[in-house]
Formats: sequence, C-alpha cells, structure tokens
Amino acid sequence: MNPSPAALANANNNAKSTGARRRRWREVRAEAWALLDSVVADGARVAVVGAGNGDDLPLGRLARRASQVDLIDLDATAATAARARVRGIARRRVRVLEGDATAGEADAVIAAARRGAEASSGAAAAPHAAASLGDGPYDVVVLDLVLTQLLYPALKGTMGGKAIDAVLLRHGQRVTDAVVARAWAATREGGAVVVLHDLLGWWEGHEQPFSIERLLGLAPQEALALAQQGSLPYGCDPWVATRRAGAEVAMTRTWRWPFASGADYAVFGLVTRRRPAGAAAVTEPTAS
Repeated sequence: MNPSPAALANANNNAKSTGARRRRWREVRAEAWALLDSVVADGARVAVVGAGNGDDLPLGRLARRASQVDLIDLDATAATAARARVRGIARRRVRVLEGDATAGEADAVIAAARRGAEASSGAAAAPHAAASLGDGPYDVVVLDLVLTQLLYPALKGTMGGKAIDAVLLRHGQRVTDAVVARAWAATREGGAVVVLHDLLGWWEGHEQPFSIERLLGLAPQEALALAQQGSLPYGCDPWVATRRAGAEVAMTRTWRWPFASGADYAVFGLVTRRRPAGAAAVTEPTAS
C-alpha cells in the first residue's frame, strides 16, 4: 500500500529534527507552556494533534500536570521519539495514537490536485465532526502548529506556487474547519481547544511590510489587525474555524518561533472555548 501523501510529506519534514533545533526552540516551549499552564488542570486528559517530534511542545511539563497525554499524529515514529524524551514516571502518561485529523479529507484533496482534477465529492462534504479523534473526551485538545501543514507540505513538491495557492483557496478552509470541528467533538463540556498557529513568516524572499519585533510588541488583537497587512497563509484560518464550530477565543498569546537560521515565524496561541447558548459571536479580525 502506498503511504498517504500527507503522512509521507509530514514524515519527511519531521526527519529534519535535530538536537540543535530542539535547543534553539527552548524558549518556544516555554512560551507554549505559559499559555497552557492556566488551561491544563491537574489530572486533565489532554490530546495534542500534530505533535510530530514535539520539538516545540512542553511535553514533559504537560505529562507531569496531566493524567494522560495522547499524541495524535500521522507520523507515529516521530511522536514515539517525542514520548521517549519525557523523563521518569511521567512518560507512562503519554500515549502515541497514529491518526489523521482530517479523516482522509486532506489526502483526497491532494490526490485530486495532483491529477489536475477537482476533489472528490467525499472530500467536498461537510466537516466530519462526528468522526473519531483520539480517545476522548478530553479536557484540552491542542492543535499544535498543524493547520498550515494539512495540505501544503504534500502539495509543495509536486506543483507550482500559483497552483498550490488555488488549491488552498478552494479547499483549505474547509479542511481546516473539519479539523477544528473534530477537535471540539473530542472535547468534553467545559473543556478547551488550544490552537498554536504559525500565522506569519519572515525569511529571505518572503519579507513582510513590518518587522516581527513590531508585531510581537503589540497587544494580541492589535497584532492580529496588523497581520492583515502581511502575506498570510491561505485556507487555514483558526479564527474562522473557531466561530464556525460555535466557539470563541478566550485568550491569545503571541511569540517568536525561530524556525531556522534566517527564518522566523510569529505564533498566535489561542485558547478557545464554547460560546454559551444564545450568546452572539464576537466579531474580530480574521486571517483569511
């Protein structure tokens, strides 16, 4: 059986992990924990979707706080290596669950795009909110820098930039909405979905009209408004997906992700919760 194109692309990316990268991302893990610390209660059941190598993830702290942490990823090999780095008895609380957060929708879109065809009717259906995600219900589901990676890595190696943009604009948000809906379907009442989202990048040939220092110096809502002036990824807007899932952003934190030498991303960490019944959605800038 040929491997899933999305799984293969993400495994190839995960294979680039190094000890130097883990050391460079130490502050990234600290920033993520500063967001999660107030959300993950003692004894909570937590799922991390798209954990990969866990290089950006405060996995040890999560495992010491929670009663169970499920790492849900297409690449079980990378997630198993991340689990192995958790020290002591806390490792027993971490499980690796191989799974596709898109329930096959990403692969259907990718396969159709490679054939030069429209996505299948199955892929164009409504989000699979009822499909199983992990072993819920969970108190907290973390979408870990995964929304930009649902389609793009597998498309990148087989088609040009304009063709990729067309696929992402046509299908990306629907796939993103499905993933967020499934995260909520796996979350118990009163729980939270936390989205870590790499909204903007800076590298040679991909500059933004403002510096990352300026962006990160602003309050989160001001930073999101400024971000609209930049070059944003297509079809992976967590703010739109959150509203469509009947939830709202309760807390936002921003930080720098030094992805590689000469390449930085601005991460928006969102804590989202269900809107009370009858409450109106909060209007805020989007990143579409």
